[in-house]
Amino acid sequence: MDSDPLAEQIIKCQNGEREAFAWLLRQYGSRLYRFFLRMNYSPADAEDLLQDLFVKLLEKIHGYNHQGRFESWLFCVAANLARNEYRRRRRRGGVISMHDEQSPLGEALVSTEATAPEKLQLTEQIDQLQDALEQLSPPERELIILRHYGKLSFKEIAEQYRMPIGTVLAKVHRSLKHIRNIMLENEKHTQNLDNSMRTGLNP
Repeated sequence: MDSDPLAEQIIKCQNGEREAFAWLLRQYGSRLYRFFLRMNYSPADAEDLLQDLFVKLLEKIHGYNHQGRFESWLFCVAANLARNEYRRRRRRGGVISMHDEQSPLGEALVSTEATAPEKLQLTEQIDQLQDALEQLSPPERELIILRHYGKLSFKEIAEQYRMPIGTVLAKVHRSLKHIRNIMLENEKHTQNLDNSMRTGLNP
């Protein structure tokens, strides 16, 4: 029977082996960093949250029973951490926002094989999607990111939030509809601006 490398590394991590912990960081660090970026944190804040997450991981890994999907459990821990940080900042009157430094994230998602016009169009679409995500409420954004970026199933999300799966389906559907409406409104606004500029340039 084939061994499970992830399960082996988790057991080693539970036994306090530092190299196993470093292995988990290499496997999931970049994805979790981008997860925090998408949750509307700046790159510097995402780095801090990533460090906090792996401190949490050290504390919680001993109680983890490798019977489900580890990455689902890990992204749920990350979501809890991001949610708690958001609440802490709200209490202190802090602001959470993306910085311009996040633009390389969009570039990283664009295929190197795409033509220059295709790259420009895709980058613009990614930026539009990010803008729409930022306009969602934190709970809406969290559900969308866990589902479509963290790759959690509806059942896993329902278990995490202790909600009926039908409620999760409805919330995700509403959030996606909200994103589509925001992007359509932004597109209409851009088209109106373009038309105004063309009219102004006509003799």
